[in-house]
Amino acid sequence: MPNSTLYFQCLIGVQCNDFAMIAADQTNTQSIIVMKHDENKLYDMSNKLVMGAIGDPGDRVQFTQFIDKNVQLYRMRNGYPLTIAAAVHFTRKTIMEALKGGNPSMVNMLVAGYDEKDGGQLYTVDFLACALRVPFGVHGFGGLLSLGILDKYHKPDLTELQAYQIIKQCVHEVHERLFISLPNFLVKVINKDGIKEMPVITPASYFQGN
Repeated sequence: MPNSTLYFQCLIGVQCNDFAMIAADQTNTQSIIVMKHDENKLYDMSNKLVMGAIGDPGDRVQFTQFIDKNVQLYRMRNGYPLTIAAAVHFTRKTIMEALKGGNPSMVNMLVAGYDEKDGGQLYTVDFLACALRVPFGVHGFGGLLSLGILDKYHKPDLTELQAYQIIKQCVHEVHERLFISLPNFLVKVINKDGIKEMPVITPASYFQGN
């Protein structure tokens, strides 16, 4: 039975021609208690690869660290980094082996990156070891509320500012309609220049110019 934290957290991502953008809530809870509102659930795996992960805090941190160290080890041994697709395949294989071994990692992920040849890339990976490249992807109940907005407004030729505004609209929908409080969303964009943090989206963001 999946852990409820898989659904009570939120990941949102979009893929465009020149970049990929990913957002994750920053809430960390234990049972019914909110521990913090500044948790980082977006992990830099390389200078052009970000993994967003939600789920049980222990599984999330342990699993992402394992993937991160193996991605770095591959680069050190071979002198060049894993491609985004290869990193996703390794992630999926790791989840599958844990499932077969009876010790599953209860983590859902979005993997966003930039490739010099293919441009922005976004993959969705879930705790059942299903992986798929998508133009936009979500996880969690908050993500489900965002699908209609992403389907309506996503275009491959969006600018970074336009994509950010769409994600902000999605977060606003989460704030308006989800009964769980997820006040802060960290946003990162990955493009030809590397990884860049965008302004954190909070309820106050809707009344500001950013």
